[in-house]
Amino acid sequence: MKKKTKAFICLLCVLFFSTIAVAQNNIAGISTSVNEKTVNAVADNNLKTNWKLASKDLQKAEWLMFSLQKAGDVNAITIDCEGITPQELQKLLSVYITYDPMNLGVPVSYTVSAKGKVSVLSFTPKYGAHVRFVFKEGVLKKDLLIKEVSVSILDKKAEIANVPLKERAYMNPNLPLESRVEDLLSVMTVEDKMELLREGWGIPGIPHLGVPAIHKVEAIHGFSYGSGATIFPQSIGMGATWNKRLIEAAAMAIGDETVSANAVQAWSPVLDVAQDARWGRCEETYGEDPVLVTEIGGAWIKGYQSKGLMTTPKHFAAHGAPLGGRDSHDIGLSEREMREIHLVPFRDIYKKYKYQSIMMSYSDFLGVPVAKSKELLKGILRDEWGFDGFIVSDCGAIGNLTARKHYTAVDKVEAARQALAAGIATNCGDTYNDPDVIAAAKRGELNMDDLDFTCKTLLRTLFRNGLFENNPCKPLDWNKIYPGWNSPEHQALARKTAQESIVLLENKGNILPLSKSLKTIAVIGPGADNLQPGDYTSKPQPGQLKSVLTGIKAAVNSSTKVLYEEGCRFIGTEGTDIAKAVKAAENADVAVLVLGDCSTSEALKGITNTSGENHDLATLILPGEQQKLLEAVCKTGKPVVLILQAGRPYNLSYAAENCQAVLVNWLPGQEGGYATADVLFGDYNPAGRLPMTFPRDAAQLPLYYNFKTSGRVYDYVDMPYYPLYQFGYGLSYTSFNYSDLNISLEKNGNVSVNATVTNTGKVAGDEVVQLYITDMYASVKTRVMELKDFDRVYLNPGESKKVSFVLTPYQLSLLNDEMDRVVEKGLFKIMVGGKSPSYVAKDRIKDSVGFIEAKDGINGEIDYPLNFNADFAITVVSVEDQPGKDAKVANVLVTNTGNLTDTGKLMMYLDGKKIGDTRHYDLEPGEEKQFQIEVSQSNFKTLQFTSKYKSVTYTSK
Repeated sequence: MKKKTKAFICLLCVLFFSTIAVAQNNIAGISTSVNEKTVNAVADNNLKTNWKLASKDLQKAEWLMFSLQKAGDVNAITIDCEGITPQELQKLLSVYITYDPMNLGVPVSYTVSAKGKVSVLSFTPKYGAHVRFVFKEGVLKKDLLIKEVSVSILDKKAEIANVPLKERAYMNPNLPLESRVEDLLSVMTVEDKMELLREGWGIPGIPHLGVPAIHKVEAIHGFSYGSGATIFPQSIGMGATWNKRLIEAAAMAIGDETVSANAVQAWSPVLDVAQDARWGRCEETYGEDPVLVTEIGGAWIKGYQSKGLMTTPKHFAAHGAPLGGRDSHDIGLSEREMREIHLVPFRDIYKKYKYQSIMMSYSDFLGVPVAKSKELLKGILRDEWGFDGFIVSDCGAIGNLTARKHYTAVDKVEAARQALAAGIATNCGDTYNDPDVIAAAKRGELNMDDLDFTCKTLLRTLFRNGLFENNPCKPLDWNKIYPGWNSPEHQALARKTAQESIVLLENKGNILPLSKSLKTIAVIGPGADNLQPGDYTSKPQPGQLKSVLTGIKAAVNSSTKVLYEEGCRFIGTEGTDIAKAVKAAENADVAVLVLGDCSTSEALKGITNTSGENHDLATLILPGEQQKLLEAVCKTGKPVVLILQAGRPYNLSYAAENCQAVLVNWLPGQEGGYATADVLFGDYNPAGRLPMTFPRDAAQLPLYYNFKTSGRVYDYVDMPYYPLYQFGYGLSYTSFNYSDLNISLEKNGNVSVNATVTNTGKVAGDEVVQLYITDMYASVKTRVMELKDFDRVYLNPGESKKVSFVLTPYQLSLLNDEMDRVVEKGLFKIMVGGKSPSYVAKDRIKDSVGFIEAKDGINGEIDYPLNFNADFAITVVSVEDQPGKDAKVANVLVTNTGNLTDTGKLMMYLDGKKIGDTRHYDLEPGEEKQFQIEVSQSNFKTLQFTSKYKSVTYTSK
C-alpha cells in the first residue's frame, strides 16, 4: 500500500472517531427573556420538569441562551419537547452559535429530524461558547413545553501524524520559543491560521492544536462585562486626579477582579490624547497632554500588568484629534504633530512597561488608513520601537478599508490582504472570518508570508506567557458575581479615586463647604439621582451606583430637609418640569444642581447617550433642557452649586457668572455620590485638576493649552482667545504658596528643578505641583508651553515641602527643521505651579508666559549651554548565502554614537535600485541594533545601505 493511501485512510479514521465522540450535555448556564424562574428545567436531566412557553409568550420574539461549559465545535442540538412537530420547530426557531454573546452573527442553517420522541437539529459544526435560540414572533399559536435540551460538541482528535497533543514538539515548554512557534505554524492549515486570527471574545483558540482560548475584557474603569464588578471613575476622572500612585492602585484592583473572572487580557487603557472636547470619547482618555496621558496611562498599565495580565492600549494612533470632533474623521496630521503629541504615550509607555498587544485605530496615518499602514504598524511600532506583541484591530476597522469607509480595498479579500501586510492579528470584526476571505486563503490568494508573520506575532505572545501550559481562562458567567468583586476595599478605593478626581472651578464667597446643618437643600437635575458611570461599564447591580442625592442624604444631619426634583431629562423635552425645580430651589437655603452627560452601561437599553463612543456633540451647551433648567434655578436668587457630571468639558460660561460654586465630578464611578458629598460638606478637600481645557464656546475648538504661536492675531472679533478654565486648573478649600525655586545644570546635561510649596491656609489638602517649560527661541516653531512632570503632595496647614524634578536632555529636545531630535542651546523658562501658566495672547506671547502670583506658581529660567544630538554609524557585518535559495542575507549594524536618543531609517539599494522595506530604529546613546535584510538575488555588484546622512557600500567579491 502506498504511503499516500495509508495516510488518507488514517485521516478518515481520525475524522470518523472525532465525529462520533461527543459530549452530550455541555450546558453551564442558561438565560432567557421570559419565564426565568423555571428555565433551568430545560437542562436539569429530569424529564419530569419542563419550561413552558404559553401561546401569548410566542406572539413576540423571545430568546433562550445557553452558555457552554467549554467552547468547541457545536455539531448538533437535541430538543425534547411537547406540542410541536419537527416541521413546526424548524419554522419557529432561529439558532445562533457564537463565541461572543454580544455579537451573534448570522443564524446557522440546520435541519430537524425526529429521533424517537426528540427532535435533533443538525448542521455544519460551528465553533462557539454560546447557543442562542430565538423564537420567531407569531409563528406558533399554541403552548410549547420544552423538557430537555442537550448540546453536542465534537471531540476532535489529533490530526497531525497521529501524534498525541501532549507529545507534539511545540507543546514542550523547555524548547526555545522560536522553535515552538515554527513547529506549530508548520502543522497549521490555512483554515487554522485564519481561525487563530479571528476575534472570539479575545483569542478564540484552536482546541485540536492545543492553542488556548484567551479571554479579554474591556477594563478602562473596571471589569466591564457581566454585572457586579467595582465601577471606578471613568478615565477622564482618573486623569483629573493627577495621581500616578492612586491610578496604579486602582488598576491593580481592576486586575484582581479580572483574575477572579478568569480573563487575562484587557483591551485597555485608552492612550489617545484628546484635543477636541466635542469628541464623545474624551471620557475614555486621560486628557489633552501627552505627558499626563503617558504618566497616568503608564501607571494604569503598570498596575494591571503587575497581576500577570496583558494590556492592549488603544487606539493606535491619531485618534484623539478628529476633524470637527466627529469620531474617526481624520484631520490630516503631519508626522511632526504625530511624533510631538499622538505617538508619545504609546512609545514612552512601551519603552517602560512593554505591553504585549495594542489596538490600532480607525484613523489615518499620513493619509493611509491605519488598518493598512505598514509604515505605522511595522515601521514605527515594530522596527523602530521594538514592539514584539500582536496587534488587535478596532472593531470593524479592517472591513472599513472597503467601500464601507475608506475605499482602499474593493472587497473584504483585498482588505484582508492589506491588513495582513500591516501585521494585524486579532480581527475584531467581519473580515478574517468572512467565508469569501477564508476561501481565498485556501486558494492561496492571500500572501502566505504575511499570514504566517501575523500568526507568529500572536503565537509568540501566547508561548512567551506560558499560556499553552497554564491557561486560566474560562468562559464568563454573565450572571455571577466573582470572588473579590466590589469588595469593601475596592469600594473604598473607588471612593478615594472619585474624591481625588473632583475639580472645584468656582467657590464665590467660600460658599463651599456647605454646612451639614442647613435647614433645607434642594437637589435638582437629571443627574441628581441618576449617577452616570460612563461608557464601557458593566451592568450595575441594583443600588450599586450611589447618586449625589444619595450621598447628600447620607451626609447631612437628620434635621436637614432634602428636596429633590429632576427638572428635566438628560436630553429631549419629555418629562421636563422646570417649574417644580424652581419651586424647590425657592424653598431651600441652597440649590445643588447636577447636570451633564448621559453615559452609562451598554447593557442598559433604550437610553440616548450624550457622551461616549459614537456620541459626539456640536455645541457643548448642556443637552436637552438642562441649560434652561440651570438658568431658571439661578434666577431664583438662591445660592446655586453646579455639579457637572460629564465626560468632557462643557460650555460653563453662564454657570461661571451665575453660580456661587461649580465643581466637576466627571463620570465618577459607583461611589461618586458619596465622594461628591464628601467634597460638598468639607469631609474631603478637593484637589483634582483639569485634564482638558474648558472653552468659553465650542467655536473656539480645537483649544488646548500647548498650542503653537500664531502668525497673526489670537482673539476673535466677537470672543477672546482665552479659555474659560485653563488646563491644570482647580481650586482648594485651602491656599498655597510657591517659593525657593532652584534650577541647576548637572554634568550629564540634566536640569535639576526644586521648589518649595507651602499650605498657607487653615485646612489640610493636596496640591498638584506641575512643571512646565517654554523653549524661547529654536530652529523651528515650538509650543507656547509644555507640561514635563507633576506630583501630587499632601500638606497640613502651615506645612512646607520641597518638590523635586529632573529634566533630561530628551525632555528639553525638539524635532528640528530636518526632523532630527536635538537639544539646542538657548533660553528655557522653567515654571512650577498649581496650574498651567498664564499668558497674554498678543505679540511676544512667549515673553508673557508665567505665573503672576506666588499662590499660583513660581518662574525661573536657564540659559542652557549644551547641544545634544544622535549620530548613527552603519556597519555591514556580513553578507551571507541563504541555504537553498538564490539569495543572500545582509547583516547590518546601526549604532548611535551620539549623545541623544533619536529615530532613523535604513534603506538598501542593489546595484543602485532600492529594494526591500525601509527599516526603522529608535536608539539611545550607545545602543545598537542589527538588521537581517534579505537580498533577493545572489548576483550583484554592490549593496548600498543608507540613512538620512550616511551611506555604506558593500562590493560583491
